[in-house]
Amino acid sequence: MSARSFLSNFSDFQRMSLVLLFALLLAACNGSDGNDSVVPPVIQAQVSAAQGGTFADNPANPLVSLTVPAGALSEDARLTVTPVAGSPAPGANQTPASTAYAIALNSVSGAPLTIGEDLILEMAAAPAPVHPQLGEIARVSGTVWLRQVASFFRPSDSTVVTLVADPNGIFRVMHRSLQTAGGPGVTAGFDVFMNGTFGNEDFFGGVLDLHTVLNGLPPTDAVALGVQIDLAKVPQTIVDVMTGTDLNAKDVALADPATTRALLQAGAVVGVKGVFGDPLNPDLLTSAGITCALCHQNVTPTTFQLSAGPTTLPIGPLEVDGKANVAMDAGAILAATPFAQTAGQPTIDLLNSWGPGRFDIRALPDNPLEDNADNPTGNPPLWNFVDLEAQGYFFGYDGLFVGENALASQAEAVYDLVMHANGAFGTVSGNLSPALRITPPQALLDALAAAEVAAPGNDIVTQDLLDLQTWMRSLASPPPGAFDEALAEEGFRLFFGRANCHVCHDTADLTDAAGSLFTFTLGATSGDLAGGIKVPGLRGVSQSAPYLHDHSLASLEEVVALLATLGDPIPALTATEQTALVEFLKSL
Repeated sequence: MSARSFLSNFSDFQRMSLVLLFALLLAACNGSDGNDSVVPPVIQAQVSAAQGGTFADNPANPLVSLTVPAGALSEDARLTVTPVAGSPAPGANQTPASTAYAIALNSVSGAPLTIGEDLILEMAAAPAPVHPQLGEIARVSGTVWLRQVASFFRPSDSTVVTLVADPNGIFRVMHRSLQTAGGPGVTAGFDVFMNGTFGNEDFFGGVLDLHTVLNGLPPTDAVALGVQIDLAKVPQTIVDVMTGTDLNAKDVALADPATTRALLQAGAVVGVKGVFGDPLNPDLLTSAGITCALCHQNVTPTTFQLSAGPTTLPIGPLEVDGKANVAMDAGAILAATPFAQTAGQPTIDLLNSWGPGRFDIRALPDNPLEDNADNPTGNPPLWNFVDLEAQGYFFGYDGLFVGENALASQAEAVYDLVMHANGAFGTVSGNLSPALRITPPQALLDALAAAEVAAPGNDIVTQDLLDLQTWMRSLASPPPGAFDEALAEEGFRLFFGRANCHVCHDTADLTDAAGSLFTFTLGATSGDLAGGIKVPGLRGVSQSAPYLHDHSLASLEEVVALLATLGDPIPALTATEQTALVEFLKSL
């Protein structure tokens, strides 16, 4: 018999007694010798079903309180809150930050009590959580502390708020750290991320002639296209010019393609690997490849004094924080290549239409994934993968990758099919068994096999994929920026209440436990995305603009306004409610 069915055989009064008895047994197991006095309740109250109310241990400076909305209870009830001296040990990434309390709420009559609306439990946290900790309330479930799906940390008084449908149980503030991977694979994986091309110079140089564009590209045009420059690798001669007082010399350097070539030769252009293979022209590129960092790595920009005035340029130290390079206009770069120019104006216009931060992974030549649809998707952030994996999270906008080594398997597919390394994804010569949500259609398997016949061999290194996966799993979302606390708390209650946002974002990391796919987009999806888009996790969302799978909305305000027009399950929301939801999202 389950614990739930066992308890259902008892009246509310008996259930309350069992909760208190369990609390006393925990205290005994924690070392009581039988001479200690029983810990008295800190809250004993009669709760009016009609009026509800807030009940606290100390109204002036509460450590624990429970708010019962008017009309939430089927009848009047008794509330008892008692400190618990003993309780289960915290989990590996949990830190206790309050006393544990046993809460019992049962009808006065002894009849079953029906609770028709979430109650609000608040508990003071000491100490306050420090990033990457999350201030959460957990409840005892068997021998573990199970985190509440909905928790909100109120910084002004270091209080954690949660919503409970059934308050009967033992609760505690239990800070939980965002989980991250560690070890030597992190350093090795970051090197793969920054430098791994796996031979795609043959495609970007040999087919697209990307190096031809780069040879004539002045730095002013490069930075306008979103190119990032790693200050640690900039030649000293260029540093001296850019930090000097000769404004004309700076203007000349920024307008000279030779400066771009010098930066490429020094390895300072993030995500681009130049090949200088002509001994007669050692300063001219003969080929070029790209790495993941081109679209997924930023630098801290620097403001320079130029003749036009103070100008901020993407030249600085690397920001290793998982944020995507949403300024990178890969389509415009590809549109300028001799390959695209030869293909004609329709191809040029298509590539230019993608815009910064977007890329159609199926669009490049000789791609078995080609679906004959224009589907550019946004460069996503890279963080919280350990926690997301634990929830069975789907990777890729269309949710194709899931399970063990899903990130490494996705990386193999990207390197081989999108970045055109010499790989063998999905064939017997591949590195990893594809970690896919679906069984690939035979037509795709045939296309992958044909591609391997046309370009046999595999330059992709399995350990590099696993190291890259480890590095991606080492990143946690950033701490929240500024937000209006009062509005954010109201938005929290709306998110998990009337607004029904939790219908899709129903896990503690605010993604979808069921792995559903949705089509909440501004335009109809087509091609391989027609089946829908996964539900993203929302931690760090305020720092991952623009939004939706195609980056079609610039702000959280626009996202909430759009969702409020979609109907079931989201009701019409007032402007004030929309603002509150935005502030809650900023707090994540």
